[in-house]
Amino acid sequence: MNETRKETLDAIMRAMEIEKETFDFYTKAEHKTFNAEGKRIFRWLAKTEEQHYLKLTELYESLHEGGRWVFYGGSTIVLDPAAPGETQVGFDTDDLQALEIAMEIERKGIDYFESLMEKTGDPDGKSMLKALRDEEAEHLRVVTERYRALKGG
Repeated sequence: MNETRKETLDAIMRAMEIEKETFDFYTKAEHKTFNAEGKRIFRWLAKTEEQHYLKLTELYESLHEGGRWVFYGGSTIVLDPAAPGETQVGFDTDDLQALEIAMEIERKGIDYFESLMEKTGDPDGKSMLKALRDEEAEHLRVVTERYRALKGG
């Protein structure tokens, strides 16, 4: 195995670890909050991070076995709309802190996928990593929106 391929596999393995840690964080946050809106957002975030982990696992195996990138067309998990009458804000302080941590996690995810894109010469690889980066950016947008609503603007 050449050194570039080993570095790519190591980077993908680290991305898998990050996605797993992020999934665990969002799952804990979902169970911790009593707010329906918070549960809905954290559940969605956990599901998308789980999907990223599974796709990265598929990619790792494909690159390891045959040196091929896999196609990733983006997440199929949508954020369910708020239920009628559901409180849109009202996180307690601990939930606010969870959102602050979530924003930092998503920023780091964006940066990590950006750095992988820069190191990847394969067009399919760049396309897959861009899709993952863009989904992390959407996560950041949603979390930031909730955070701003809670902070009152």
